[in-house]
Parts: sequence; structure tokens; C-alpha cells
Amino acid sequence: MNKSRKQAFTVVDGGKAELERKRRLLFNQPWLFEHDEFERLCELFKLSYSEIEGLIGERIRKRAKDPLERDTLLAIIDGRHDEARNLISVMQRRNELGLSLISSS
Repeated sequence: MNKSRKQAFTVVDGGKAELERKRRLLFNQPWLFEHDEFERLCELFKLSYSEIEGLIGERIRKRAKDPLERDTLLAIIDGRHDEARNLISVMQRRNELGLSLISSS
């Protein structure tokens, strides 16, 4: 049985120019992409874990609606374990008390 396989390829609407535009956006404004497309582009460009981690941090900073949750996630990603535990504790107390975030803007 012959197990040789042809290498898969990806079709991108708009060709090379569109692919390059998406690459620039991915590295400069990663929060613009929906989750599925973000993951697909990371795989397509064969990004390293450290590159993806940085892009995820940027997405969280720009897309998070709750500053407490945002700060907790970033602390976890950055490996600031004591800060993350403290923030998780604050979130749990907030949720137990039924408090909600009110924006002044």
C-alpha cells in the first residue's frame, strides 16, 4: 500500500495580495479576526506558540468587555500566578455577591 500523499494547499480568495494583507493585519491588528479565522491564519502561517501567545494577548486587550476578566486572563498568560489567583478570588467574590460592572461612558 502506497502511503505517499500530496501536500495539501490552501485557497485564499484574492490570491497572494489578499494573503499578504491578512498577514499584516494578523500581526498588527489581530483583534479584527473572528476566532475561527484567527486560528486558521495562525495555522496557515505556521506561527510559533510564542507568536500566537502574543497575538492572543493583543486580542484579549482589545476585545475584552470586562476589565477584571481581561486582567485575569493576561496574568494567566503572562505567568503571573499570584496576581492571577488574587484576581480570580476577586471575580469569585464579585460573582457570589451578584455585582456587575457599570461603565461610566
